[in-house]
Amino acid sequence: MAPPFPAIVFDLDGTLTSPGTTRPAPGVVALVQTLHARGVPLALATSAGTAAARRVLDDLGLLGCFGSVAGRGVDGVLAGKDAVVGEALLGLGITDAAPGSVLVGDSPADVEAAVAHGLVPVGVAWGGGSPEALRAAGARVVLEHPDELWSVEAS
Repeated sequence: MAPPFPAIVFDLDGTLTSPGTTRPAPGVVALVQTLHARGVPLALATSAGTAAARRVLDDLGLLGCFGSVAGRGVDGVLAGKDAVVGEALLGLGITDAAPGSVLVGDSPADVEAAVAHGLVPVGVAWGGGSPEALRAAGARVVLEHPDELWSVEAS
């Protein structure tokens, strides 16, 4: 059975975690674990430092689910979300995302980076961005709960 998505890139703060915390957003741990079990390549693209992001994922019990974790480097340099998403994809060995690959995030910058990389832009209502701002930036859908990802038409 083929994975339901060719690849998924997640944002961290406001998407996998509740905004401004390291606590998991309701339902995301089960979603990530299920996606991983189904063979979906997963990457994380965050504005946080890479080391901090790895610690948060480890604390959530999800680090082993992600084939790539990209964020601000140890030197504190952040080239923008578009560059971080590109780095996350490269970490999965992806230079040209397969149709139906998804980026899930809570900000217009996440949505814009998804579009720039040919990913299906999926917003989340439980993060920092408003559903209206996410839709205006180009989100194909804004999820109210992580389980709604299964109904996203990725093609």
